[in-house]
Amino acid sequence: MEKAHERPYPAPDRRRPASLHAGATLVAAKTAVVLIDYQNEYRSGPLALPDEPTASKAARQLRAWVDQVGIAVIHVLHRAPATAPIFAPDTSGAAPIAGLVPAEGEAVIHKHLPSAFTGTGLADVLQAGGIETLLIAGYMTHNCVDSTAREAFHRGYRVGVVADASATRDLPGPDGKTIPAATVHAAVLAGLGDRIAEIIDVATLGAMKVN
Repeated sequence: MEKAHERPYPAPDRRRPASLHAGATLVAAKTAVVLIDYQNEYRSGPLALPDEPTASKAARQLRAWVDQVGIAVIHVLHRAPATAPIFAPDTSGAAPIAGLVPAEGEAVIHKHLPSAFTGTGLADVLQAGGIETLLIAGYMTHNCVDSTAREAFHRGYRVGVVADASATRDLPGPDGKTIPAATVHAAVLAGLGDRIAEIIDVATLGAMKVN
């Protein structure tokens, strides 16, 4: 069994002061932005998200900030079997959304389950890079973003979730009634923010200092 990496800083907790806020400092060499599942299935496929246009715009702004400050970016793409109706390799639905295509030399992780860690080389990439802080954004908030953020926390990373660059879809509730995407998104972020991660937005990152 793989051993979780120990980190010298305290775990995120609402009982502790926030460390990811305007004016705070990020160490570029120890920080990575993880962009999860920015793929066309969520733009125009069967899983099209109501807030995808707005969230993808924020993700492009996040990507521009990353390029400006020199923080590593890791792209995570979902890959299903060739016969699957969605996310099948080499299909338009599995392709990255325009403006969020991995650049040459950037790390690309292909996953098969919600967590970007499970069955992938993500942990090795982070360990090799000496990464301590993960800024996570992507689709869907309640599924892959949530799973990845929680596992990152369990492995000892400081975690930030970029709320405006993430989105989800309407879900059926246990009573059969539809829970709107915005409600699902907010509830998941509230749960993560209670213990697992600091919930931030692109503007907050832009107001941080990066060394």
